[in-house]
Amino acid sequence: MTHEQWLADHLGPVEIIAIDVPAVASAAPWDSLLAAVDAHTVRVLDLEFIHRTAEDEAEVLDAADLPEAIGFELPAFEGACSGLLDDDDIVELLAEIEVGTTIAVLLIEHTALLPTIQSFEAHGSRVIADGSLGLEDLEKALAATEDD
Repeated sequence: MTHEQWLADHLGPVEIIAIDVPAVASAAPWDSLLAAVDAHTVRVLDLEFIHRTAEDEAEVLDAADLPEAIGFELPAFEGACSGLLDDDDIVELLAEIEVGTTIAVLLIEHTALLPTIQSFEAHGSRVIADGSLGLEDLEKALAATEDD
């Protein structure tokens, strides 16, 4: 199997990142995300914008709907919504945001380690587990090491 075929058949670690988008936002973070995509360190699997309109209501926006909400356009991200986030994901996120707030929800694949994973597999290893560590779990682990 060629390197390109292997990469096409494998996913790197995937995580969800929800980011509060200020009403008057800057394009700089989006340019940084595009640079990471261009450098092939991450792949955006899904990008959805959720605007909480009322206590128990929200609307999902496409990047094309955002210029009015954030003050600039994001043409590179138009159509990036793949629908991988479901209603349960959105309901869970709503508990974290206030009415009138817009968040960007990114589903990101970390691709930078794929060549390393491929090398391990090519030399007889196999990935037996992967996943992300939540911030709370990391803080607990760090606190436990400080107590020792």
